[in-house]
Amino acid sequence: MDHVVNVGFESFVVRDRILAVLPIESSAVRRLKQLGMETGKIVNLTFGKRTKAVLITDSGHVIFSFLPPKRIIEKLFNN
Repeated sequence: MDHVVNVGFESFVVRDRILAVLPIESSAVRRLKQLGMETGKIVNLTFGKRTKAVLITDSGHVIFSFLPPKRIIEKLFNN
């Protein structure tokens, strides 16, 4: 399972489908969040914790994670 990565709380993403890992602080990411809500392509993996990173997939889904972007990138590329 080299192509599947745990992004917290036993939630997994397919490494090859991730296009970007972004911090939540920028206004562009907030607009992506709104667009994802409007299109129904939001996947919330924060489990009630504060969102720290947003993952964008090739299918247009916007995934929210409680892990910081640096930690997600480490998991994606160091496995």
